[in-house]
Amino acid sequence: MCEPGAQEQGFPGGIARSGEQHAGEGKHQRSRSKAWARALEGQYSQRCWPLRGLVLPASWPRPGRVTDPSAGRGSHCRVIEAVTNLFLHLSQMKLMSCTDSKVEQMFQILLDPKETDTDKKQKAAQNLIVLAREEAGAEKIFQSDGVRLLLRMLDTGREDAMLAALRTLAGLCSGHRSRTMAILAELGAPRVSAMLGVEHEQVSLAACNLLQVMFDALKEGLQRDFRGKEEALVLDPSKELKLLIGHLLEMLNREGTSAHGRDNILNLLIKVVPRKSLRDPNNSLTLWVIDQGLKKILEVGGTVCEAPGSLPATENSRMSAAVLLSKLYSDLKCDAERENFHRLCEDYVRSWFEGHGLAGKLRAIQTASCLLQGPSEAGNQVLELEGIMESVLALCASVREVDQLVAVEALIHAADKAKRASFITANGVTLLKNIYKCSGRDSIRIRALVGLCKLGSAGGIDFSMKQFAEGSTLKLAKQCRKWLCNEAIDAGTRRWAVEGLAYLTFDADVKEEFVEDKAAVQAMFQLAKSEDKSVLFAVASTLVNCTNSYDHEEPDPQMLELAKYAKQHVPEQHPKDEPGCVRRRVRKLLAAGVVSALTCMVKSENPALTNSCRELISRVFLAVVEEAADRGSVVAQGGGKALIPLSLEGTEVGQAKAAQALAKITITSNPDMAFPGERIYEVVRPLVRLLHLHRTGLENFEGLMALTNLAGISERLRQKILKEKAVPMIEGYMFEEHELLRLAATECMCNMAMSTEVQELFLAEGSDRLKLLVLYSGEDDEKLRRAASGTLAMLTSLLPQICGKITQVTAHWLEILQALLLSPNVELQHRGAVIVLNMMVADREIAAKLMERHGRLVLGGWLAGALPGHCQDLLPSESHVLLLRGTALEAWARGAGLCQGPSWQQQLHPGEAARPLPLAPCGYMIPRPPFLCPLPPALRAQKLVLGHEHVVLLGQDGTIYTWGCGRHGQLGHGGLEPALEPRLVEALHGVPMGDVAAGGWHSVSVSEGGDLYVWGWNESGQLALPSKALAEKRAPATASVSQHEEPCPGEAELKLVNHEAALGAEAADFISIQAFPALLDLPEGSEVSKVSCGSRHTAAVTRKYGQLGHNDTASSDQPRQVGYFPANGLTVEDVVCGPWNTYVGAVEK
Repeated sequence: MCEPGAQEQGFPGGIARSGEQHAGEGKHQRSRSKAWARALEGQYSQRCWPLRGLVLPASWPRPGRVTDPSAGRGSHCRVIEAVTNLFLHLSQMKLMSCTDSKVEQMFQILLDPKETDTDKKQKAAQNLIVLAREEAGAEKIFQSDGVRLLLRMLDTGREDAMLAALRTLAGLCSGHRSRTMAILAELGAPRVSAMLGVEHEQVSLAACNLLQVMFDALKEGLQRDFRGKEEALVLDPSKELKLLIGHLLEMLNREGTSAHGRDNILNLLIKVVPRKSLRDPNNSLTLWVIDQGLKKILEVGGTVCEAPGSLPATENSRMSAAVLLSKLYSDLKCDAERENFHRLCEDYVRSWFEGHGLAGKLRAIQTASCLLQGPSEAGNQVLELEGIMESVLALCASVREVDQLVAVEALIHAADKAKRASFITANGVTLLKNIYKCSGRDSIRIRALVGLCKLGSAGGIDFSMKQFAEGSTLKLAKQCRKWLCNEAIDAGTRRWAVEGLAYLTFDADVKEEFVEDKAAVQAMFQLAKSEDKSVLFAVASTLVNCTNSYDHEEPDPQMLELAKYAKQHVPEQHPKDEPGCVRRRVRKLLAAGVVSALTCMVKSENPALTNSCRELISRVFLAVVEEAADRGSVVAQGGGKALIPLSLEGTEVGQAKAAQALAKITITSNPDMAFPGERIYEVVRPLVRLLHLHRTGLENFEGLMALTNLAGISERLRQKILKEKAVPMIEGYMFEEHELLRLAATECMCNMAMSTEVQELFLAEGSDRLKLLVLYSGEDDEKLRRAASGTLAMLTSLLPQICGKITQVTAHWLEILQALLLSPNVELQHRGAVIVLNMMVADREIAAKLMERHGRLVLGGWLAGALPGHCQDLLPSESHVLLLRGTALEAWARGAGLCQGPSWQQQLHPGEAARPLPLAPCGYMIPRPPFLCPLPPALRAQKLVLGHEHVVLLGQDGTIYTWGCGRHGQLGHGGLEPALEPRLVEALHGVPMGDVAAGGWHSVSVSEGGDLYVWGWNESGQLALPSKALAEKRAPATASVSQHEEPCPGEAELKLVNHEAALGAEAADFISIQAFPALLDLPEGSEVSKVSCGSRHTAAVTRKYGQLGHNDTASSDQPRQVGYFPANGLTVEDVVCGPWNTYVGAVEK
């Protein structure tokens, strides 16, 4: 099978290969060996095959032939042994990588009581969790009796094992309803729910996450139709849902439930019970929870932690209960359901208030306080019960601190209603002052202070409504700031200081003093970033007041006069609430770091971040981005990222405010920088929502402007806008009477027109979209004309068939185009020229109409316009349009880029006379800024010519400089390297030059003595040097170089090299690239006066001879005299070469 002495290498087991093969054969055999090994591994990696009776496949590579039979047998045995070892190796790898084996090993490590290696156990637990998060791994664990083993891990009671088991179970249940129901049946709802109430906080959180995943999987099953095995395995999950929720409700008031476990249960119920959207008609789960568990929730909300025998609770428990009650109440659909909710709340409060003595009254008041923090309507109705308010005031005077604590807090929440605030002001202000002065506990004093703050701000922002004497609110605010800055006080007490400021900052004097107190502002921000999230609403309210971002309508002047005449109260604005004062406060808050604080508040997943709190945060964000100069710092601190979830979740008003803030950022900032990566696509939906008709005109306008910027970035973003069905709304706003809305919509449509789907809309029959654009192009509003004509320029560039439709939609199309071309606005001129050019190229008949006498005058007048700033030179190429306007050089991308401004623009050196530049198609430009480099003062340009990829410059002193691409030797520096800066052609230094020319990839120069120098590419013989390509194509019957007529002395001569057909004699040496300038031999006595180059040919005029023209189209790599012009009595004066043709200026002799 292989030769003796072959080296063993490659496969496991030492498969031999010949070391003396031909290089090409060896390479082929090695590739076959590797390919067969990969196929072998793929064939036997799925299962472990028995190795007895193995036959070597016929496709096994045989690198060499064996001459010695004994050597062949030995080599054969070595190959069999190698293949056997390979199979064993693959079997071991398969065994080690087998998922079942991995799962079994991990369970053994975790369940082995003798295993003491902590790191090993942690790695096994982590691997098990990761495996369960993948569908294939989760299915393997489930099929391998993994649920039973996980139950054993839960029974161990060890914290690490329980955490690993719960997190693995969460992975198994994620997104899979049938596995979820099977696991739930195995574990049992009581056991899963009981895991929430354990003392260990991490285990409780893991159990909460498991239940959340289970709820999501079961609720998804209610909304989805399954097919196949899912349909066969899954039953109706509604029963399991209610069973789980029922156990959770029982855990709420069970004494064995830990405090953090109770909070987790409340948070879980907040997430899973209410409807995700009010559009969902089914709220049966909410009604069931209200009937079965409302009183249990109220029991948690009414718990007085300081009272003996109360349920264990944290500082957040009552707030979480209030949020859950608010969510349930908001999920009700009709008055009957709300009446039932009120009745249950009243019955519960009345039962405690009337039948359990002082402790019952205290619990009833605490429950009312919880309702006032949540569903305030239900709380206010409870306060109307007989004796409740009187008991609150009486308990405020109690000597027991716990009674005072509960009563003062209830008094604070009860003061929300104006009527009740007046009652409390008349009956409880003195009581609150006494409590604040005499109480020995800070927690009671701060609550009394907040109560006074709330009563003092009952007038709101009305400057004329003062509840207390002048200066009282400032004293209260000063005391609140003092409490807030005192870090020795616990966070819960300091939170009440923020509550007081939230009420007092309705007063503009308090706002001004607060933002000036940097320590108090920073302390509030630090409190907002802390773990106690119950302060979020108070912080957001304070910031809303300081930034004046609440809703306020400008009163109708006539209604004001009428109110004054009727002697009705008219609200007055505080002088410090003027826009200038508000802007100063916003800048101070920005400097203090308000954006980072708001970002941390949004990131919180605590129930305290309610929809109302989200709305307040959105209002503050909108206020801080009001000034364009501040938006960059907002984005830099994460404001753009934080606004996206605010614009997608929360109240309708909050979403609109956040979307408007996003629009403002998108309008003035680079969207790619403000929303990097995939985040930019999340911005589209909120912006499209701003286009709905029920939004304000300002929101519509800013949404359109933001979408305009996004639509100009990429096709993927345009597709996202199309997917959100924004195009019909954009079209609707194009018909709006408001000029700004109409303009913004037209500009947005201009950028959207780059998308194929939008272009097809303008081709649809029976549509007036195109007609509207043509008519808008003739409007008086220049900005509207610019947007509409830009859209037309885009469409005519991308869809030539639209050019014909323009002449059909209105009879005034020609007048509109003429007005664009003759406009003093250069941008309108440019768009009109692009439209006319596209129409002329698209249809010959349209071109004839445009080129009638009147049309020629218009176009000629536009092109020859000499007014300052008008185009002095224009040349379109395949990809760009190059313009010289005054002292500015511009490059405009063709197609869609014609309406997006120049690709680059640079001012020429001031003071120099602006002459038309020798612009050429595909002219070389430096690929980095500045695109146009000023020449050194010592280098005075006499002439500049452009090739396809290089530049040749002739200086005043006769020296030649070149730069650009040099891959064909066209730079003349002796190499093929490029040059980005002007470089002297040293080979010609000292020989004064009088003329230069540049072809596609070759260059020519003429000395003052009439000598001709050539260098660069000679593929078509354009250098008049021997060309191999021409020699191979040359036909024997072609005309010879010697067949031309001898020119007459005293006349000019043109030497022409054309590449249309092969011509000439064979040459011994061929030159493809001439990297150095070469002196070209001309007929004796010939002196060149002018030279010109095409892409692949060269023409020269001599002083002695002036005839031009051949009577054939043959290519040649030799200089050829032309005898056409003498025969017709003409003398050549000038010659110009195009890319593939030659033009001659001749006069009669």
